[in-house]
Amino acid sequence: MLLLPFFLILSCETVPDQMEAEFPESPPEIALAALPPESPVQAAVPAEEMPAVEIPAVAMVFDPGNISNERYESTKVDIQGLIEELNRIIRARNYSAWREYLADSYLVVLSSKEFLEEKTEELYRRDQFVAQNTGRDPRNVRKRILATPRDYFDHVVVPSRSNDRLDDIAFISDNHVRAYTVDTRGNRLILYDLAMIDNKWKIIS
Repeated sequence: MLLLPFFLILSCETVPDQMEAEFPESPPEIALAALPPESPVQAAVPAEEMPAVEIPAVAMVFDPGNISNERYESTKVDIQGLIEELNRIIRARNYSAWREYLADSYLVVLSSKEFLEEKTEELYRRDQFVAQNTGRDPRNVRKRILATPRDYFDHVVVPSRSNDRLDDIAFISDNHVRAYTVDTRGNRLILYDLAMIDNKWKIIS
């Protein structure tokens, strides 16, 4: 009976020695200096010390200053010829030819109900103003309803855009140019916004 307790005491005393042999308190040091230079262990840098990475822009911002004088002058000549042609088309009331110079996106705008209603009201106010300045009663002015792009051409474009004069242009982007005229007070007024579409300048607004 005395042998069993004595054996248990000896067993309990030997367990820590076995655990210490199998699981040492401190693992052997790794010699980092022996790792090759490209080792990820050597190259690791704390996140707060990582250098900032510059992400390249997806697209360069357009700078009108990069347009050469030669390109500016040649484009201005092209736009001048375009506006002279548009003047002739408008004076001839040639709606079909005028439509050929409209971008598809602009024709969609001209066909929208909101646009035509807005221009109807603008035309009505203009007609009332003219009537008042000529001694007629503006209340008797009939409102002309613009229901189609053709109506807009006949009642707005033809009376006002048949003698446009180009005085200046500005590049808005590499293929988008804004055409200006200058009034008697020196104010620059926008004639057209034009875009190069299928190698042809077309009106976009």
